[in-house]
Amino acid sequence: MTPPQTRGRAKRGRAARLCAIGAGLAAAIAGGRAARAEDKAGAVALFREAGALVDAGQPSRACPKYEESLRLYDSANTRYFLADCYERTGKMASAWAQFLEVAARVHASGDRAKEAKARERAAAVQPKVSRLSVVVEASSTPGLQVKRDGTPVGPGQWGVPMPVDAGTHVIEASAPGKRTWTARAEVEPGGATSTLVVRALEDDPASNDAGGAGDGRRTIALVTAGAGVVTAGVGAALGFAAKSRFDESSPFCNGDRCDRRGMDIRDGAVARANVATVVFGVGLAAIAGGGVLWLTAKSSPRGASLALTPTVGGALVQGSF
Repeated sequence: MTPPQTRGRAKRGRAARLCAIGAGLAAAIAGGRAARAEDKAGAVALFREAGALVDAGQPSRACPKYEESLRLYDSANTRYFLADCYERTGKMASAWAQFLEVAARVHASGDRAKEAKARERAAAVQPKVSRLSVVVEASSTPGLQVKRDGTPVGPGQWGVPMPVDAGTHVIEASAPGKRTWTARAEVEPGGATSTLVVRALEDDPASNDAGGAGDGRRTIALVTAGAGVVTAGVGAALGFAAKSRFDESSPFCNGDRCDRRGMDIRDGAVARANVATVVFGVGLAAIAGGGVLWLTAKSSPRGASLALTPTVGGALVQGSF
C-alpha cells in the first residue's frame, strides 16, 4: 500500500509537469499571435464590416469579407458567422459544412454550449442541402480525370450524391488522347438531387496518343524525306566523282586493256561508284519512307515505324504501320 506522503508527492509532480507544459504552449501561442498581429487586426476589421453588411440586409456582400477575415485569422467564431452568411445566401452545403466544422473545433476546446448551438444550426440546414451525382460511364478510360468547378472529383465520388450548393456547376472530363468533355449541371435548391452522366470520351484526332494524324508524325515524315534528298544528292556527287576518276585512266588504257597505273585508277573509280550507289539508294529509300509516313498519317491506327538498312547496290526499307 502506497503511503499518503508518496501519493501526495506524485500528484504534486504531475501538477508541476502539467503547469510547465501549459506555460510552454501559452508562450508558443502568444508568439504565433504576435507574429501575425497585423493579420488579426485586419481580420477583426473585415469581420465587423461583414457584420454591418448583414445587418443592412446585404449578406451576399458580407460573405466574401467573412471569407477573407477567416483567411487572415482562423477562428471558430468567424466560421460560425460565415456559415450563417452562407445560409442567408442559399449556400446550404457550404453552411452545413462550416457549422459542423465549428462544432468539432469548440468540442475540442470543451465549450459544450457553443458546440450544441453549432450542431443545432447544422441539423436545421441539413434537409435543405442539395446534392449532385456525377455518373461516369467510361470509368475504365486510362488517365480519366473528372472535375467539378475546377476541383477534382475522385473515383470514390462517382455515382454518389455529393452535397453541393444550389446553382450551376461545370463538370469537365478529360483523358490522354481524348477530347475534353464539358457540361453544366443545374442543381435546384431545397434539398433536390441532380444527376449528370459523363459519356464515353471521343478520340482526339489531333492527338498523337489517339493514333491520329499528329503533327509529330508529319514532322518525322518531312525530316526523313529531307534527309533522303540530301543523302541522294551526296550519292549523285560521289557517282560523278567516280566517273571523273574513271576517265582519268584513258591515257593508260586501250579499250579494256590497261597498264598497271590504268588498272589502279579504274579499281579506285569502281570502289567509289559502289559507295555512291549505296548512298544514293539509301537516300531514295528515305525519300520513299518519308512519303509513306506522310500519306498514312491520317489512317494509321497504331503509328508507324521505318528502318533503312544499307545493302549492296541500294537499301532495304523495312516498316510497319
